[in-house]
Amino acid sequence: MKLVSLSFVAAILVILSCSSVQSAPQDSLQDKLTKLEVQMTQKLDKAHAVYSQLTDDYLRLERRVAALESENQLLRIDVKKLNEKLEQAGGGGPAREGPAPGVDRSEVAIKIDQALTKLKASGNADDAAKELIPVARYAVPKMASELKNRTNPDYVASLENVLAKCPVAELKGPLEETVKDRSRRTSVARVVGLVGDRELSKILEPHIGDPDPVAQVELGQALLACKNRMGVPPLLKALSAPESEIRFLAIRKLKQLNQNKTFDFDMNKNADENAAAIKAWNDWWTKEGPKLFE
Repeated sequence: MKLVSLSFVAAILVILSCSSVQSAPQDSLQDKLTKLEVQMTQKLDKAHAVYSQLTDDYLRLERRVAALESENQLLRIDVKKLNEKLEQAGGGGPAREGPAPGVDRSEVAIKIDQALTKLKASGNADDAAKELIPVARYAVPKMASELKNRTNPDYVASLENVLAKCPVAELKGPLEETVKDRSRRTSVARVVGLVGDRELSKILEPHIGDPDPVAQVELGQALLACKNRMGVPPLLKALSAPESEIRFLAIRKLKQLNQNKTFDFDMNKNADENAAAIKAWNDWWTKEGPKLFE
């Protein structure tokens, strides 16, 4: 019996010994996994911190680049104005005043952006004009650029009204460049028409051949509002427009130049049906055109 008991005890000890040997590697593996998890967490935290710092740096640089671009735009405007001043001085014409000493162009740019933001929200052109006209030299190019905002027609209309209040001398250069963009051509035409300056209206003349009937009407109306006879040709083209609304606008403006005579043009008829009337209008232009606004 004693031998059996000893054998049994020995067997138990062997089993326990094996169990402890087997559990040791498992405990060690768990420890390793825990350590790896801790290390990975630490590395991820560091990576996140680095990413956040890089993001902040990028945004800071982006804001700086935007500020520099604004500064560059203002400098270009100043250079252009200076060249114009030199040309006028060289030609004996009246010299225009340069920028006020000590003007901070960055502050001017911020002021313009703030005024345009308020204009977009309120639509109050008069209030915006009070802020923007004193800095028209810098504000006009910015507003001309904003005319491409097709998603907010009310804002564009407000911009046109503010631009029309700015000095003609500040409008000519920026609008002459802007009118080359077909997407903003009608807006420029409306601004010119609101201003009513014949000399300024000449920037529209190179574009009276625009094939778009809407542009034809806008250009024609603007030119005639400035007493510029070159508004007639685009309106004559608009008489053949597919849309009756365009034909109506064209004939309404043209008949004002012809003692309200229409040559029997009917806005409800297409170009073929109005062929005789359209020919009569073209004949009238050939005969009377050179004498308009003289």
